[in-house]
Amino acid sequence: MTAIRLLILGIVIKEPIHGYEIRRQLENWNAEQWANVAYGSIYSALSKMTQEGLLQVAQTEQIGARPARVVYEITEIGRAEFDRLLHEHWLEYKPMINPFQVAITFMNHLSRDELLKALRQRTHFLKAQLSNVDFYTDAKLSDVDTPRHIRENIRLMAAYAEAELTWIRSVIEQVERGELP
Repeated sequence: MTAIRLLILGIVIKEPIHGYEIRRQLENWNAEQWANVAYGSIYSALSKMTQEGLLQVAQTEQIGARPARVVYEITEIGRAEFDRLLHEHWLEYKPMINPFQVAITFMNHLSRDELLKALRQRTHFLKAQLSNVDFYTDAKLSDVDTPRHIRENIRLMAAYAEAELTWIRSVIEQVERGELP
């Protein structure tokens, strides 16, 4: 929940904004890929943060027959929470939760052939992810409204994928030599 809180507060700190625009910005940033954002949780997070006094309703907009849109703005308490969360995310190391590492724990339960097949499938997945990096970078950077941090997030995701790919290649070699599992 802290990631979505930080993202929402960071967007609202710039200007009063409604939930749909927050969602659009997060989608534009591809936040679901690097921040584990569930877009359906935005409105409940907005509601909860309003109850906690981090945000307040600035106005309600009515456009035609559409449902009214609530425009949120950040409060002083929200600014303090944003600063706290921002520093926490920069300064505290929090290991990533990776289901793949859980699977690695039980690699000895797979036959040699199953393990090699699974590792090779994973390499194909990672290679596909890396081939998308250029596409995302080109698409996002061609849009003048895309913040520079998007490029850095994409580069970081690519670095993680490259590191995992290097590791998997070495594990495949070890399995083929009979050293693993």
